[in-house]
Amino acid sequence: MMKDARRGFVRALSDGLDGVFNNNDGGGSFMKMEYLRKGRVLLMLLVVSFLASNGFSVSHAAEKMKKEDPAKAKGVTIVALDVPMRATVGKKVNVEIVIGNERAEKVTTILTVTCPTTKQQIGREAETLDGFTSQKIVYTWNTEGQKEGCYIIKAELTSAPDETYTEDNVRQVDILLVK
Repeated sequence: MMKDARRGFVRALSDGLDGVFNNNDGGGSFMKMEYLRKGRVLLMLLVVSFLASNGFSVSHAAEKMKKEDPAKAKGVTIVALDVPMRATVGKKVNVEIVIGNERAEKVTTILTVTCPTTKQQIGREAETLDGFTSQKIVYTWNTEGQKEGCYIIKAELTSAPDETYTEDNVRQVDILLVK
């Protein structure tokens, strides 16, 4: 449908220009060239002027991404946070966290693992990661004295310097404690 509308516009444009540029005076009109009569030059000028006024970039977001240094925008990330889906009250539960460095240079961050449901800190330590590496850290959560129910385990990393994407610095999972 859109293609037909464009063809109709180009045909109307060329028909309208045909009378203007072809004066049939028998002499050579200074604009009697075939490509000019059909309006192709005018259409080409419109396209070129549009591109020149809006720039040759497809989008502003693509241009912005070219200017940003992708190594600086990224930083540290929590690759995985694993706990069993169900555990027995009073037993110790392993909490496994894999953290990663998405930069080429060495980065130091602080990992904090908590249970927001009980306001209990499970572990906290500073970690230094070489460029483009990951590390697995395991903590043990003592569930002694807890009641049956669903609990949240949350892992959080402090941001690296100049890190702009921080959504992957926090992860949480649910665990069900039963008797």
